[in-house]
Amino acid sequence: MSKTKKHKNKPKQPAEDQKGQSVEVFEEDGKNTLSFNDEDSYCDIDVNPESKIYHSSLILKDDAYHRKQKYEYRIQTNPIKVEIRLIERMDEPPEHYCVKDGVVLESDILAEKGELLNEMTKDFISGLKKGVEWHEEWTGSPISMYLLSKHPDIIPPNDYRRYLRLISEKIKTANQKIEETLATDKTGLKITDEYTGRAIWYPKSKQDKMSKKEIEKAVKNVEKIQKKLFEKKSPEYVGISQDEFRSSKEVLKHVEMFLDKKSISARKKVTPNISSSKVLILSLALTLLLSWIVSWFVDVNPFLIFIIVQAIAFAQSIIGGWIGKALDK
Repeated sequence: MSKTKKHKNKPKQPAEDQKGQSVEVFEEDGKNTLSFNDEDSYCDIDVNPESKIYHSSLILKDDAYHRKQKYEYRIQTNPIKVEIRLIERMDEPPEHYCVKDGVVLESDILAEKGELLNEMTKDFISGLKKGVEWHEEWTGSPISMYLLSKHPDIIPPNDYRRYLRLISEKIKTANQKIEETLATDKTGLKITDEYTGRAIWYPKSKQDKMSKKEIEKAVKNVEKIQKKLFEKKSPEYVGISQDEFRSSKEVLKHVEMFLDKKSISARKKVTPNISSSKVLILSLALTLLLSWIVSWFVDVNPFLIFIIVQAIAFAQSIIGGWIGKALDK
């Protein structure tokens, strides 16, 4: 089997297969779930704030593949950040474990893979070994933002909102600086979201008219601009990395989602709180009314009395609710 050659720092123009991903929070019935959905897969993150454990479940839509992972996390406060480590990973079908108790099962992986895709297998094992060590979850990740939101005892709500605002302003300011730089570019480079992630490139309408030679020349020009804007040592550094810039549109959406996220209690239906004394008075009044009405029919057919009692009991269930609400006001 031939091996694919690696081209380090090979110039690339933006890819065009952008895949939208939706992110939702579900917290009804005691759940703490962050759900991801795109055209290829579903992924749920179920969080247990008490144990600082979360479970990840990934399912491919057009495949039988299913991956379950268990993570432990911890929160640092100065500066605010989330650190995670992989505790368990199981893939199916067929069911097999790659990680158990925070240990990579390297012998099992090698026994299963053998010499098949040897280089890829080594990279896979290397990635797992990094995953089981404590490492920082990316600040712009919705997982990081959600985990922080579940610990007001560690990060007070006001500090949490300030943290999100700082992320938002950092990205917005960086994008403004990039726009100012590109305004001086005579070739027409722009910030565009037409490709996979945000990019410094041309609109598709212009790219489609460019020759291969023109694209190669443009790629080199973009690389120089990116080096100037995204390298920390550069005097024109904008304050974020190239990866942060590429994901900035999604990060801003995530920030707004968590800033707008209502508390669980605010979303729960509030039921009237009727005191026991009011309930007792209500029941006694309706019972006396029922007894008085039935007393008028003591000489009537017993079956008719039964029907009347049932009808009044039904009316009692409806009227009682109205009176209860009135008493509660």
